[in-house]
Amino acid sequence: MEKLSYLLTSRLLWIMLAVVSLSACKSEYEQRVEKELASGVTQDSLILGLRMGLSKQEYFDACWELNRQQQINSGTGDASAHYITDRDSNGLNTLRSKDVLFFGVFDEEDIMRGMQMTYSFVAWAPWNRNMQSDSLLLHLRDEFLLDYPGNDFIELKLKEAENPALVKIDGNRQILMYAKGKKDVVVKIEDLQYKLKEQWKKE
Repeated sequence: MEKLSYLLTSRLLWIMLAVVSLSACKSEYEQRVEKELASGVTQDSLILGLRMGLSKQEYFDACWELNRQQQINSGTGDASAHYITDRDSNGLNTLRSKDVLFFGVFDEEDIMRGMQMTYSFVAWAPWNRNMQSDSLLLHLRDEFLLDYPGNDFIELKLKEAENPALVKIDGNRQILMYAKGKKDVVVKIEDLQYKLKEQWKKE
């Protein structure tokens, strides 16, 4: 009986060690994804009152209304919208003002699953060191932490980015940002549940 108990205890210890070992092999990002998705928390807020889950028509109607209110205007692409952040009370640009191009990301049923944005300082110039994309990235990190409270950003290596990206996950919502060239910072807000489901379909 004691021998059986010893064998069961040993086996249990080996299983626990294996689980711990597997967890240790996962990156900080993978662990964060698992933890947040397991929480069951759903986050759908994007920018300008827009949210994930809108139909494409609802998205365009909302953008039309924002345009009517002169909050946004047409961007450089067919599906892009544009606005400027951080103007003063008179509507004039400040050193913190940023150009923002954005477009909604939709699934095959035309349901909005996220948004992609490109930020740059309005006052950007090649010789203006404080207006470069690396400074903008840190500036946006601080702004997004205020606007989207919850977990902090962690670093993540991406194929498309020369330097580490920053990623923040709260429930199903992932906010990813990375510098692109000397001027721009790309920000992607995504529904992780949808994103992972699409990845599983491809595998």
